[in-house]
Amino acid sequence: MDLEVGKVVEEWKVSDDIQIRNAVPTSKFAQMTSEPTLIGHGRNSVFKIDPRLSGLKMVDSLYKRYTTKQEFAAATTDEAGHLAVASDKGEIRLFEAIGKNVKTALPSIRDPIRGIDVTADGRYMVVTYKTYLLLIDTLISEGRYAGKLGFERSFPADAKPTPRRLQIRPENVAVMDQEISFTPARFNSISENSDETSIVTSTGHYIISWDFNQVNSGTLGEYKIRKLAYRIVQDAFAHGSDSKIIVAMENDVKMAKKEALKRPTRQSLPLTPRRLRSSKVEKRF
Repeated sequence: MDLEVGKVVEEWKVSDDIQIRNAVPTSKFAQMTSEPTLIGHGRNSVFKIDPRLSGLKMVDSLYKRYTTKQEFAAATTDEAGHLAVASDKGEIRLFEAIGKNVKTALPSIRDPIRGIDVTADGRYMVVTYKTYLLLIDTLISEGRYAGKLGFERSFPADAKPTPRRLQIRPENVAVMDQEISFTPARFNSISENSDETSIVTSTGHYIISWDFNQVNSGTLGEYKIRKLAYRIVQDAFAHGSDSKIIVAMENDVKMAKKEALKRPTRQSLPLTPRRLRSSKVEKRF
């Protein structure tokens, strides 16, 4: 699509019988290079897309279809091209590369997954559910393959990663004027040679940001929040920035400054009490 004129200039057909649910870069920063290929997935398949092919754009040699229903819902890649695929059933599969077998399968915690993102080095994943996020460390710390990532080797059966849960505190939810329904959370990426420092997501009219270093140190209940005038449908940090957040609304796109997000208080949140509904999640996969 040509964004300047709002016109579709080229359309690709990937397959005659597969409906694409998502397409992601072949590696974390591939969209900033001349790399032409993408990774796509359907409900039960994962494949590479090459727009240079004539006719159908799917690369047949890099196509994997599962015979059982997987309900793949989201995918992401790190800088090395490691691939994570998540499902509506709550399962997460880690691949060393497209076209290879699964290295790690993290069992479902029963809630549907809305989105998944990974740090450039592949060490951490943030997984989005409706009312909470999970931060997962993919580094294997025990056993024969200690020091490897779950993308490269399988976790020992008795040493699966223990995720950290991020959510809005009940006292803040109680005064928000809408139920929690998170958009896919993202890490910021300052540059290809620096580490991530923030996680951002949104729910309804609110943008929420967590300090990644604080979360890693075990401080899970601290975050900053800002309410906008319109409902947010997607958000992400601008590439190369930890201070600018691109916010997509139903009929507009705006830039929000991270510094405008504040710690939640009764003064910064609307006083519209509402009944809470609990959400449970297992602490270990």
